[in-house]
Amino acid sequence: MKHFKQKQSKRNRRKKQLKVLSVLLLIVLAVLAFTVYRDYKARPGFLEKIWIEERGADYITVAWERARNVNKYVVMYDGNTIEVSGKKKGVKIHGLAEDTEYEFSVRADSKKRKGFETLTEKARTKKSQHITGEAGHMKFMNRPVDLKQTAETPVKYLPGDGYTVTEDNKVVFTKPGTITVTAATDENDEYATATKEISVEVLDTVSVEAEGASPHVFYKLNKKNCECIKKVRGEKEASIPQSLAYSDGKYIIAYISKTTQRVITFGNNLEEVYVPTLDLGHANGMTAANGICYIVKGGNNADCITFDPKKNTFSSFKLAQFASGIAYDRAKDMFYTSQRNGMTAYDNKFNLVRKVGRVSRKTKYYYQDCGAYGGIMIHCVSGENYRGTNYLDFYDMINGKYMGTIECDLSEIESMIVNDEGYIELLSNVKDKQDLIWKTPINMKDLCD
Repeated sequence: MKHFKQKQSKRNRRKKQLKVLSVLLLIVLAVLAFTVYRDYKARPGFLEKIWIEERGADYITVAWERARNVNKYVVMYDGNTIEVSGKKKGVKIHGLAEDTEYEFSVRADSKKRKGFETLTEKARTKKSQHITGEAGHMKFMNRPVDLKQTAETPVKYLPGDGYTVTEDNKVVFTKPGTITVTAATDENDEYATATKEISVEVLDTVSVEAEGASPHVFYKLNKKNCECIKKVRGEKEASIPQSLAYSDGKYIIAYISKTTQRVITFGNNLEEVYVPTLDLGHANGMTAANGICYIVKGGNNADCITFDPKKNTFSSFKLAQFASGIAYDRAKDMFYTSQRNGMTAYDNKFNLVRKVGRVSRKTKYYYQDCGAYGGIMIHCVSGENYRGTNYLDFYDMINGKYMGTIECDLSEIESMIVNDEGYIELLSNVKDKQDLIWKTPINMKDLCD
């Protein structure tokens, strides 16, 4: 019995010891758990990796997945640091050098502790590019045009107010006035994107059947917007200017009087370079092509006189239609003639291509010479008061359309050319017989090309 009681006593002591140990263990575990929890709450979560999300010429965007318990992210690169809110998942770093490689790492910090830096991620900024090309243009309405902007990558035009963009990246203006077009480049791994705003003066032209069309004025020329570039004078025997051509850096003007006709070539210093003697009749129209002058007399006459200023030789041939004006279109390699009944288009061998009607006016008008560029013929027209308001009628000779009219307050406009730069120049007959050549702000290369 005594032996049994001793054993029972030992078991009881062991139970008490186990209870004490269990309590102590629970206390230890609780303290450990609390310590771990407190450490967990204080320590930021592990930031596994970072990556490059976007690159430009002067910026790089570094991104990451948000970690637990982060008060801020510290982005480090090339000795620089940027602190970012713990709510962010990335940062766009500006002010970087173009085409330069950088190494990035990120550390996630809690309020109380610093985290561990990620592995570094390398990235290079892109090269910048610049859109080049003229910033100011003058264009017709309702015609697809290429604004000819270039860069290291393809340039596209973004749709905007007053214009649309075709599938082949041409711009069609839908209203007149000053329109701003936005050009933007493509972007690739090497180059950043670029943008440019292009100012365009859009002319309020129409496109209607030429036969019998009503005049539509879309621009006005006067002494304020034109530049007088030359003063020229004929001889006493031939002082009235009729037509103008330009060849080999020299202006060639046909003059008449009641009895005499002269074709005078003027040099840059206004000296008379050459004055041939030839009875041309009323040399109402003249143009130059490949160094040869082509002259028409006007009236019911289909003769075209050719004159080689260098060789001093003349010849002539018959046109398919009567002509009072003639123009060579060097952009299309075509000839056009004008008369009161309409216009005619020829190929470079003077084979008939198209007849085009003319705009209808109610009062009396006098039809002068013409000029051309890019499939468009410009017909000079004088009113009943010769030195009053004159006109330049624009015709689309490729499609047989009338486009509109420019009013001219520059005395009587006898003839015109399109100079090497593309600007329209006008021959003006004034009262004091000091005839003027005006350079206008109308650039046909810009309008047509």
